[in-house]
Amino acid sequence: SDGKWIKLQLANGCYWHKCAFCDVALDYIGRYSAPDAKAVVDAIVRLKSETGQSGFHFTDEALSPALIRHVCRELLARGETITWWGNVRFDTSFTLNLASLMAQAGCIAVTGGLECAHDRLLKLMNKGISLASATQACQAFSDAGILVHAYLMYGFPTQTEQETLAALEFVRQRFADGHIQSAY
Repeated sequence: SDGKWIKLQLANGCYWHKCAFCDVALDYIGRYSAPDAKAVVDAIVRLKSETGQSGFHFTDEALSPALIRHVCRELLARGETITWWGNVRFDTSFTLNLASLMAQAGCIAVTGGLECAHDRLLKLMNKGISLASATQACQAFSDAGILVHAYLMYGFPTQTEQETLAALEFVRQRFADGHIQSAY
């Protein structure tokens, strides 16, 4: 995240808003409201014109695959050139087709929560992803030339030492495959 980035929230709330560790009662998480893609791109064009900056950090809790698809199509239809990155959930909606569209529309990186990187614990968290979906999404992003940063969480209630070791191996393998470039 070097340089100047215009921070812009595309939608209010999180389109998933079900994770057990998240306070979904908070309005900015639990009440999802997505704008029209044309309105989003209008705002991007205005901010780009007003500031002279073309780098954007979309600060949504998690970018909705449906909304980001429409925003990308609108950016491309208008011939707008920007560079951007944002937060995602590693779900099956992020296919190579969508990741390629995102890259064409200027996406250079995504960040997403692998959390404790273990299927049993992801289910307890109600994260709505699995290791298989995370693997598929991370591969789609990296195959499209989009850098991937994974957020990790260890010490979740009931997590065993063996689950921690399995999670570390899962993350190590994603690095080895070239599907994750950084993690924290």
